[in-house]
Amino acid sequence: MSTIPNPPSAAKSVRAGDVARQLLSKFDERPERWLAGSPFEALDLRPGRVIVIGAPPGAGKTTLALQVTTNVLALHPTLRCVVGNIETGPETLVEKMLARFATVPLDGIMNRNLIQEERNRIAEAVERHAGVLDRMEFMPPPFTVPHLAKVMQSTGARLAIVDYAQRFVVDDGKDGRAQVDKVMGQVRELANMGAGVILISSVSRQRSSSGSSNYKKLSMASFRGSAELEFGADSAYILDKTPEGIATLQCCKQRFGDLRDVHLRFRGEFQRFDAGDPLDAFAAEKSGVAR
Repeated sequence: MSTIPNPPSAAKSVRAGDVARQLLSKFDERPERWLAGSPFEALDLRPGRVIVIGAPPGAGKTTLALQVTTNVLALHPTLRCVVGNIETGPETLVEKMLARFATVPLDGIMNRNLIQEERNRIAEAVERHAGVLDRMEFMPPPFTVPHLAKVMQSTGARLAIVDYAQRFVVDDGKDGRAQVDKVMGQVRELANMGAGVILISSVSRQRSSSGSSNYKKLSMASFRGSAELEFGADSAYILDKTPEGIATLQCCKQRFGDLRDVHLRFRGEFQRFDAGDPLDAFAAEKSGVAR
């Protein structure tokens, strides 16, 4: 009977029985999980996990990622985060957060058209949320995952936002699908080192039966550019939002549990997602409002 030959540098195997016995000693230890609070209780964000969020342009994926992250930081006072956003500068991102923190319309903040009472609310919000704001860093260029890892190491951050996968670059000059593959592989390596990652992705239009293309009925296959986004994610969501603000964070992959959608309502003037109701989407569809 032939046997499998030994490879030149065979790594030592791990016996399942040894792993099982080691686990017995760990059952009194709660695994580290970073809660995101309302309305994002369903999100399973923790060290080693990659959550991918895809959405059409303008759906609010960056805003949602910022809200999830600031919620997490508020609930976990020793955690730090690095945000890698290629298209939007730090000032604009903070303006979005201040609109939500202070319940002041974003256009008033951006246009510097504020009454004194609104200015006071913003100042109070900055003071009230200083502990969160001071633990969030915005990385400078170059927007690569290795550079993100260096910034995280230098700041002690363990949570990262990659916004977004198709615009982060690699150093080997590749483009298109190969580049997204490489970015996803690097993100997976970052997670394997103990980071939690929220990865934002663009999505592709879907071809309808009439031959036109639109963003209806998006699915796991809609993530643009790479099947690696599907395979490398621990959880994957599609954010769908109507012009009236009825939104659903559709769970299309959950490696470690059941698929659970998150029903939301978006208040654009304050850049905030609130808890929604499953009947909202049904009512919108019946009235012809749904996408």
